[in-house]
Amino acid sequence: MIRTTERSEVGLREGLTHLLYPRKCPGCGIVLPAGKLVCDECREDFRPIEEPTCFMCGRQITSMTGELCYTCSTSDRSNAFGIAIFPYNDIMKKAMSDLKFRDRTDNADFFAAMAVTHAGSKIRDFAPCALIPVPAHKTRSRNRGYNQTELICNKIGDLLGIPVINDLLLRTRKTDFQKDLGRMSRRRNLEGAFACNFEVYPRAMIEAELPRVLVVDDIYTTGSTMEHCASKLVESGVSKVGLLSIAIGGGT
Repeated sequence: MIRTTERSEVGLREGLTHLLYPRKCPGCGIVLPAGKLVCDECREDFRPIEEPTCFMCGRQITSMTGELCYTCSTSDRSNAFGIAIFPYNDIMKKAMSDLKFRDRTDNADFFAAMAVTHAGSKIRDFAPCALIPVPAHKTRSRNRGYNQTELICNKIGDLLGIPVINDLLLRTRKTDFQKDLGRMSRRRNLEGAFACNFEVYPRAMIEAELPRVLVVDDIYTTGSTMEHCASKLVESGVSKVGLLSIAIGGGT
């Protein structure tokens, strides 16, 4: 628990940060009052996915009796279950693009808060030993100044009190942007792109201390990235892998 003096210091830092770098709405971009993450008008446009959802990826489905979307029902999956927060619609495309390419890192606070609000109970029920962000290649992180998924993941971990391990999964080579590729090309693009960091986390340690982990990504499209990450973790000794996506593309 933060002591009173520490709380005061945290509050002062946050107040100064807001004065120097006022938070903007992830939707329309207006400057927000201190303590707000989205304006009242845009809040209505950021509508989380509603049930029923696919058990494996979190995508909204139409069937009230089925458990899987068409993509997951016709694909091999290494994960135990999946959660998604928002549909990847126009407002989410803009908010994610602003976060990734326009230094709107405050959007990560909003995404993390919404993930905890709408999926916190599911995450707690799964009881992951750690949260694992999908890694970006070091050149992209260096050029951008950050890995947007890592920012979101760290904030979720802080809000839920769950450890975050940013260096368990490594991106071993630079890949093309997935959004520019078709389904089969996406799979080929990611072959051999991920590895577990056995130098820091030996397999015996992973098996003993990380039986359950939750992988966090910003955008889920076909699921190729998440599947490669989940399969690599399972191969490396993790027993159960859950997936959390902030936004998920359409499907059936």
